[in-house]
Amino acid sequence: MRMMFFIGVMFLSGGWSPGAESALAAKQPSGGAGQQSIYARDFEKAIFSILTRQYGRPHHRMQVRILSPKKPLTVSSGKLHLEVEKLTGGARTGRRSFRIGLFINGQFHKTINVVGEVKAQARVTTPVRWMKPKEIVRKDDVTVMTVNVPSLAHDFILKQDEVIGKQVLRSLSPRQPIRKIMVEDPPLVHKGDRVMIEVRQGGLLVQAIGLAKAEGKSGDTILVQNKNSGREVMGTILSAGLVEVGF
Repeated sequence: MRMMFFIGVMFLSGGWSPGAESALAAKQPSGGAGQQSIYARDFEKAIFSILTRQYGRPHHRMQVRILSPKKPLTVSSGKLHLEVEKLTGGARTGRRSFRIGLFINGQFHKTINVVGEVKAQARVTTPVRWMKPKEIVRKDDVTVMTVNVPSLAHDFILKQDEVIGKQVLRSLSPRQPIRKIMVEDPPLVHKGDRVMIEVRQGGLLVQAIGLAKAEGKSGDTILVQNKNSGREVMGTILSAGLVEVGF
């Protein structure tokens, strides 16, 4: 009897309900008088449920396959519960070991060591061409594709809107997932830009034309030079071309 069994359900759109890892009904075919059997699919349901509960994310598809034990386990009859102990492998995929507590009629019976393989895929955003640092990502630079992920808690960018308009920090390869640390918001002010310097105090507003001595994003503090006085002061970037200086 082949015990290999795959479970593939989109996260947050069906699948085993939360808590199923500790609420398996005792409707197993009997292994004999006063006995019942536990199958690989029961362990798969329990593991799938707890992984979905802890790491379930949109755009993901996951599979769980039990490698050991492959043969059904025969235990005493009664109301059966399987509880997955605290995960030691975190969110990683691949071959993993699990410790599953077996309860019959609410009483702990024994701990079962289970070896399984966890696979996961996600729809992620990838470049369609090589991209160099400092480039700004445009809509036609990226596409969406399905890839295998090494962890259920990866930092790949899923939606194209999350990367369009960002500045590339390191070279991006075509058809490879883009990680969040690979891009950032582009500078609003560049070194050498003419900017408006504002000084506010109460209802008083003073403005002057300045020269940015460094680049920065919104909220960054940079050095600016007052074009009229030649004085250099530190200011905070409020928006493109606008720097606020404390009084």
